[in-house]
Amino acid sequence: MHVVSKPPAATGDSPSSPALSFVGVDKTFADGTAALSDISFEVRDGEFVTVVGPSGCGKSTLLKIASKLIPMTSGEVHVRTDNLGYVFQDSTLLPWRTVQANVELFLELHDIDKAERHALAAEAIELVGLQGFERHHPRRLSGGMKMRVSLARNRSVPSTRSPASASTTS
Repeated sequence: MHVVSKPPAATGDSPSSPALSFVGVDKTFADGTAALSDISFEVRDGEFVTVVGPSGCGKSTLLKIASKLIPMTSGEVHVRTDNLGYVFQDSTLLPWRTVQANVELFLELHDIDKAERHALAAEAIELVGLQGFERHHPRRLSGGMKMRVSLARNRSVPSTRSPASASTTS
């Protein structure tokens, strides 16, 4: 696994702590598979980070640990905001929901009122170029369009929501 990062754009802001950091993270599954070993890096506000590597090297495992979907074996993960999002390798759309409803999902989970939820989702749908497809279900979309719906869903939650810090250690 290799982590490639692009420094944040110069804005004059320099937060004292990274938005996300991994310190000596290890993950060994119950069957003995060592998925991660001593992973350490950090991501700052505005930074673009890509985790690359061959199948099975632990990229998805790392993201699942950051999102608290699975526990790590050892190490520390610090998340400064709970507005952390990533797009899965598969689009992970709910097949019974339309494009609009899929994009609104996280907004619903954040208890955003219906009018604001609709406006934020519409903005995200336009940003990914899917206006006109709001009432389509995933089965009617191409693979690339499904990925854009996933991106819009992650984009639709404003970063100013829930700015509380979170930190996880095991």
